[in-house]
Amino acid sequence: MRKRVLTAALALILLAGSVLAAFSASQSETLVSLSYLTGIFWNDLQAVVKQETDRDTSALFTEAAGQAGQGRSSFVPRSGVNGDLLSGSTGSGLIWTEGSGLVRSGELVDVTAGVEAPVGGGLTAGHRYLAGTDVVLAVASSAAQWMAEGSWTVAAGDPVSPPVELPFTDVARDAWYYGDVSYVYQNGLFNGVTGSSFAPGGKMQRCMMTTVLHRLAGEPAVGYSALFQDIPDGQWYTAGTIWAGQLGVVTGVGGGRFDPFSNVTRQEIAVILHRYAAGMGLNVSGRADLSRFPDAGSVASWGGDAIAWAVDAGIISGSNGSLLPGGDATRAEVAAMLRRFTDWSARGAQ
Repeated sequence: MRKRVLTAALALILLAGSVLAAFSASQSETLVSLSYLTGIFWNDLQAVVKQETDRDTSALFTEAAGQAGQGRSSFVPRSGVNGDLLSGSTGSGLIWTEGSGLVRSGELVDVTAGVEAPVGGGLTAGHRYLAGTDVVLAVASSAAQWMAEGSWTVAAGDPVSPPVELPFTDVARDAWYYGDVSYVYQNGLFNGVTGSSFAPGGKMQRCMMTTVLHRLAGEPAVGYSALFQDIPDGQWYTAGTIWAGQLGVVTGVGGGRFDPFSNVTRQEIAVILHRYAAGMGLNVSGRADLSRFPDAGSVASWGGDAIAWAVDAGIISGSNGSLLPGGDATRAEVAAMLRRFTDWSARGAQ
């Protein structure tokens, strides 16, 4: 993370017009020592960044807004409505000025506070931010305004709610899945296993998957039918499973059974989401080359197209470089897949 903060800090200095130094090197020259970069240079850089971020942000905004009105500023005033997704490339910056926003993905540095803004966390009006990696932000109020610098695009997305504190004691703020759990919790897709526990590492069962997908679809009404002999009427998972079966999103395990309490695998989730997206009329023609994954050969024949689509769409990114198609999916992993699926569909499923 220090490298990424360093990248953002350098971008901040360039943005403020304070160029510290210019370095040139060839393969024959001696490299700068790691101890220098992580010691004296890093400490000096932090001091300069602090001096810049201590400047009055409101004054900077006023100046930037005035210059933008005269066509003399790299800052561009922008506005959006609830659900809009802001995608920024590494090194791009913005000043959040009004309304609520949250970090959906990537690493965003709050240079005013001098910390990384957590995924799932909110944006603060009057603060300056820089993208340490490619990032996606979302407008979480009826309207919002910001000043953008660098490469940013805005696309309409599903309405979202301002970030709230999670009640789960087993979901740490710095966990990779914090934002994903926050998303599914705030949007009513997942409940905790208790009032204070989410069980992110717990296995996702097949009936849980159909239930959360039914919620994602808006819980359309469904009448009971004996579609699967092991799905009785009146259970918490009945409506979602019957709905998914009638829609063709799930087909059971054979013999008229659904096997609701078996764990759902990563490739089964890819197939379920692929069928659901196709049923929604979205473009599911994308296919990624799976040959870069060492376990690509373990993908089942019935899951190949769906896995290749899910990787292409960014819904599945691998685990430690492997696909693990037959591996049981955890609740945190499913939360991440659902969030990425909604981001993909909000981008127009292209």
